[in-house]
Amino acid sequence: MRSFKKLCALTSGLLLVPTIGFAEVKDYDSNDLNISYFVGVETGYQVSSDTNYPYSDPHSPLAGIYGGINITDHLSWDLGYQYLGEMTGAYNSIRIETSLTRTGLRYAYPVYKQLSVYGYAGAAYWSLDKSSPNAHYSDNGFSPIYKFGVTAPIAKDLYLDLGYQYIDGIGSQQTGEFDSHGALLGLTYHFGRSEKQQIIIPVIKSNEKECESKMIEPRTIYQHSTQLSKEMKTFGVDKSELSLQQKEVVHITQLMTDNPAAKVKVIGHTDTSGSEAYNQKLSEKRAQYIAKKLENNGVDKDRILVEGKGEMAPIASNETIEGRALNRRVDITVFISE
Repeated sequence: MRSFKKLCALTSGLLLVPTIGFAEVKDYDSNDLNISYFVGVETGYQVSSDTNYPYSDPHSPLAGIYGGINITDHLSWDLGYQYLGEMTGAYNSIRIETSLTRTGLRYAYPVYKQLSVYGYAGAAYWSLDKSSPNAHYSDNGFSPIYKFGVTAPIAKDLYLDLGYQYIDGIGSQQTGEFDSHGALLGLTYHFGRSEKQQIIIPVIKSNEKECESKMIEPRTIYQHSTQLSKEMKTFGVDKSELSLQQKEVVHITQLMTDNPAAKVKVIGHTDTSGSEAYNQKLSEKRAQYIAKKLENNGVDKDRILVEGKGEMAPIASNETIEGRALNRRVDITVFISE
C-alpha cells in the first residue's frame, strides 16, 4: 500500500486535522427559506353531499391545474383552477356545473424514505350554474377548502400526489348548497431548487494511536501509513457558519501554501435519493464545487484531486432524515505523498 505523510497542526489548543468535511444538503427545518417553484395538473372524482337530495348524491369527474412557490422544504403556497364538472340528480333533471379558483398553503412532512404526508388549507372562489327545465340560477362566492394526502417522487423533480379534498358549502340560498368530497391524483413538477450548503465540523477521533497519544506541536508534519478517520457532527446553516466555512477554506489554502509538496483530495457523496447514476453525477458536482472554492482561493488546480462516490460510501443510515443529511457531504484530505 502506498504510504502517506499526513499533516497535523495544533491550532488554538485544538488539533486541526487536515481531513475536513463539507456537505451540500437540503435542510428539512421549515423555518429556513429555500425558495423554488412548481407547476402541476390534477384529476379526480367528486361526490357532493346535499341535504336536498339525501337519496342520491350527485357526482362528477374533476380536473385542474396549479402552480406556486415552495417557501421552505416543507411549506408551499399555490394558486390553481379546478373544473368540478357537471352533476345531474339521479331522480330529476336539475344540472349543476361548477368551477373554482383556489389558493392556499400546504405543509408536507417526510415519514418514510421519500414518502411524505401533506395537509392543505385555503380558500376557493367558486362559480355555480344550476339549471332545470323551468329555471336557471347562477351565483358565486367563497368557501374554505381542505386537503390531505401523500406524495412521493417518481422521477427527478417530478412528484405524484394522491389525496382527499373537501370544500365546504358551495352555493347559496338561491342555488342551493352542497359540500364537495373529492379523490385527487396529481403530478407536480418542481424547478428552481437550490441546495443549501451545510458545514460539517470534524470531531477528532483518529484510529491512528500514535497521533492520538502524542502532543503535536503547531504546524508539525507527522507521518502516517493510512488516512485519519473522523466522526462528523453537522450544524445548521446560518451566516456565522457560512463564515466559518470560508475560514476552513482559507486554512486549507494556508496548509497547501506552507507545504508545497502537499495535495488535496476532494470526494463527494450523496444519500440514496434519486437513481444511482444521478447520485454519482451529483456527488461529482459537489466535489467540483468545493474544489472550485479552493482553486478560487489560490490552490493550484494541479494539486487538487476530485472524485465522486455517489451513494456508495454512507456514514449514517439512509432510513432517517438526519442520516441522509449526513451522507450528503464532501470530504477533503490534505496529504503529502512520498
